Amino acid sequence: MNIDACHILIAIGPVFHLDVDRLKEQPGLALYRVDGADLPLEIDMALLDHMHCPCTIVFVGGNEAKHEAADYHVTWIEDTPSVNDALTNFWRNTAPEAGSP
Repeated sequence: MNIDACHILIAIGPVFHLDVDRLKEQPGLALYRVDGADLPLEIDMALLDHMHCPCTIVFVGGNEAKHEAADYHVTWIEDTPSVNDALTNFWRNTAPEAGSP
């Protein structure tokens, strides 16, 4: 795993199952919670913060997050009780990319 990589997690809308304390153990994690009418702007600002380094990007949430993930061509993980394990597996198996998305 690349220590200089960042791992962007964008929680969209109401998300109930994230174990933030557990997720903070992921080196390079940048967690954003976004919601509301200016959702695309909030997402864009979060992504712009990390254009300087290779990164993985994942959106977590319900249908709105699924739709946004499709628009941004990134991974979506549904907010279920297994979301934390799914995120760990995602980071373990996904190589960071430069200039994402």
